[in-house]
Amino acid sequence: MTHRYLFVAALVLLFAVSALITAENSAAVARPSNYSHDAKGLEAEYKPLLKAFNKEQAPPYDKEFTAFILPDPSAWFGQYFEITQVQALVDDYETKIAAWQKSEVKIVTELWPAGTYFKVRCKPHPPSDPGFPPRQDAYKPKQPIPIEQFDVEFEADQIGARGGRSVSYLVNMVWLAGAYRYVGEGAYPFWSMPDRAHPKQSQ
Repeated sequence: MTHRYLFVAALVLLFAVSALITAENSAAVARPSNYSHDAKGLEAEYKPLLKAFNKEQAPPYDKEFTAFILPDPSAWFGQYFEITQVQALVDDYETKIAAWQKSEVKIVTELWPAGTYFKVRCKPHPPSDPGFPPRQDAYKPKQPIPIEQFDVEFEADQIGARGGRSVSYLVNMVWLAGAYRYVGEGAYPFWSMPDRAHPKQSQ
């Protein structure tokens, strides 16, 4: 009888520990990020990337770009597009993310000398007519997607190779799981963008 009681007690303890671990893991997943849902929050997301640049850390910067990537692209695209379109969108998204990451690194490493210190400024992009239509064969979402557009500017502490102190571009972001996730550069999200707009430099 004593062994039975000990066995039952051990089972109860095991379930209690398991429940505690599950609760802690759930809390960790549900815990809000430090990013605020505004332009300042987006600037904060860029800080690890700029810190790596400013410290002359060698690329790639995979860890620094993590916050900008959809955590589950298939589920997200499945929420807004037809199921038959999801895999193509996911594949295209992965390609666009890799190209964007490479472009970000290339901009600062090729236009400015090593050791250049950068700051980032983000501001909401006011609604405006882009002056050209979206891609004609673009996938159409089943429901409106809450895309937020921001003007992002990298400001350098010295003159670059082309004479400018800053480079800026327009990005499309969606707010998901406590962070802004990149979905394309330019006037439209990547699935609707007919071609890529080049960043512009300013004095």
